[in-house]
Amino acid sequence: MRRGRGAGARNALGLVLIGVAMLVLGGLAGASLLLRAPPTDAETLCRIDAPLGAHTIILVDATDRLESRHRRKLRAVLAQERVRLAQYDRLTIMRLNVRRPQEPAILFSKCLPRPPEQTNPLFENARMTQQRWDEDFAQALDSALRSAGSSGPARASPILSGVRAVAADPDFGAEIPRRRLVLVSDLLEHDPEGFSLYVSDANFAAWRAIAPSGPPDLARIDLRVVPIDRPDHAERQAYALENFWPAFFDAADAQSVSFDPAP
Repeated sequence: MRRGRGAGARNALGLVLIGVAMLVLGGLAGASLLLRAPPTDAETLCRIDAPLGAHTIILVDATDRLESRHRRKLRAVLAQERVRLAQYDRLTIMRLNVRRPQEPAILFSKCLPRPPEQTNPLFENARMTQQRWDEDFAQALDSALRSAGSSGPARASPILSGVRAVAADPDFGAEIPRRRLVLVSDLLEHDPEGFSLYVSDANFAAWRAIAPSGPPDLARIDLRVVPIDRPDHAERQAYALENFWPAFFDAADAQSVSFDPAP
């Protein structure tokens, strides 16, 4: 009888240990699933199981040559905007396109992946994912700086068309909770067959008189304007900053507008 009781106790203890092991394994499996990265698009690295939470578009005006000081400023702006991103926020870099004003060239457009320290090595190589994002970002930046630095004076500066194209971009739609547009430009709009801020007394009222569709819809978009200095046209720039752009962005109903200090 004693041997029977001992065997029963050992069996009970064994069952308890098996139960504990199963609970531990279940907990580990659950924790692994919680740490597993959500499914993402292979090209953009954006989540495919949830809507996009935030999108920042940086629109670069390189229709006139960017000098070394301008390229340094652009690099600093891109670094600042990158720091603002939370994981899975999207960043897009565009450049004005003189040949197709309604289609700015897309240099980069990806979501920021989770940092390596927050990922599960059982399911993903987070360091390689982050490294690929960094390399793509650096390559896009270097490409933008090279093309901007090598360009000469263009026949047009379609800034208004570029802003309108951004506002109409389906990947930048109103369903995204947080949208941000950063415009890096000398702000001297020039259409040789239409409106030009190089013309004396060209102000918002003059543009509105020849623009029946009015400004684009920038509602619920935070706007940052980064002026690029053009010493040869300093007076025109000052006039445009005072008499055109504030009224334009106000009529476009931008959620907020901030102007970096003039150079």
